[in-house]
Amino acid sequence: MTNFHDQSLTLNTYSLLQLPAAGKLPKDITNLYPPAICKGSGLWQNTAGPSNIDTARWLDIVNDKPTTTGALSTSPSLADNVVYIDEELNFLIQQYGNAANSRGIKGYELDNEPDLWHHWADVNNGSGTHYNLYPNLTTVGDIFQRNIALATTVKRMDATAQTYGPALSGYLGLFSLWAVWDGVQSHQPADWANYNVEPFATNNTGDRYRYNGMTLANAYLSGMKQASQAANQRLLDVFSFHYYPQASYTPIDRVQAARSLWDANYVEPTWITQTGNGFTDGRGLQIVPKLKQAIADFYPDTKLAITEYDFGGRDDISGAIAQADALGIFGKQGLYLATYFGDAEGFIASGFKIFRNYDGNKSVFPEISVQAISSNNANGAVYAAVSAADPNTLHIIAINRLATSLSTSFQITNPTSFKTAQVWGVSGTNTAITARTGVSNIASNKFSYRLPASSVMHFVLTP
Repeated sequence: MTNFHDQSLTLNTYSLLQLPAAGKLPKDITNLYPPAICKGSGLWQNTAGPSNIDTARWLDIVNDKPTTTGALSTSPSLADNVVYIDEELNFLIQQYGNAANSRGIKGYELDNEPDLWHHWADVNNGSGTHYNLYPNLTTVGDIFQRNIALATTVKRMDATAQTYGPALSGYLGLFSLWAVWDGVQSHQPADWANYNVEPFATNNTGDRYRYNGMTLANAYLSGMKQASQAANQRLLDVFSFHYYPQASYTPIDRVQAARSLWDANYVEPTWITQTGNGFTDGRGLQIVPKLKQAIADFYPDTKLAITEYDFGGRDDISGAIAQADALGIFGKQGLYLATYFGDAEGFIASGFKIFRNYDGNKSVFPEISVQAISSNNANGAVYAAVSAADPNTLHIIAINRLATSLSTSFQITNPTSFKTAQVWGVSGTNTAITARTGVSNIASNKFSYRLPASSVMHFVLTP
């Protein structure tokens, strides 16, 4: 953790550190990770767990160190078979200061993907990510209790730190904490009937698509609000989830996939939107606006974060399009934080650089969002922004999702009269962002431009 945060300090960026809540941690790193994701011979999966003979390789997690065991130490015992979370936090605070300090760690996530911890055993031979560590099927109440207890410890140690949860793995987690969908039926936690009720289902509106089925999100937000009121302090600062789109396996699908984050008119071709499956039943997923509605209804002023995401396409221009489209949506929709899961390489890096280093001199898409609307979201997307330091320079990012060039017309309503535009972009098979033909004939704040096939273009308009 100190290595990670030291790097964050060097890069002047935000550290979000994960704290454990599932009850156990491995003592050693030998065979810790399996050779294949979620399968193999790693300690998480197929060797020792709490229920079998190799328990000597596991430690207990205790949030708050009892006073009878001594004061918090920055050199804790390696022989007591316990990890104390408050002692860990104390170590980090001693090292860097609290979150209000310029070097302090700003955010802590309350474990990771609890909807995947356990082994599903009787369903499709499903294997969770930590089924030896967590051999029992997870319940909603269990996750609530663990998140509340851990958040309470974080806030006791550092009231200025931000807490993130529940870090669910995707739509099914938001739907019912965990569910195994086999095309016929879904399987939910044992206590799901306690939560699959009003007000969590529709907020007593009768509109079963008010949240597009993301009922667990509502119950979690409500539970954290109630616990916060009882504790007389906010225990959840940021609602977090992970997003790996179900429809991004081909370039054709990938360039559209980010629209599921917001666009009511985009119905992705997946089991989530398929009519009759009981999720959106032919409606657009609209995952971010629906979760923002959930926050407004059940725990106002909670921030929203996607703490893992990946649209794929590292080796294809569709990856740059999806990544750039996602960044534009994150800004336009007001996400607090989003973290890409993986190495930003190839066309993924291009999708970031078109916002953060489009000219090779670290020039950036600025911080104040300006309304920007595309007349055809299936063909393209548009995002715009200005900076407080230079409000008379307008930045526009325009995306062409099509495999053919696209003739576009820009119409700008702005008190500034723009005259010219420099243009940079990425397209084709080259990951490099290059200067393109600019615009020298802007008249009455209108101009036309032919976007290259499958491209992301960054326009910088000046008076």
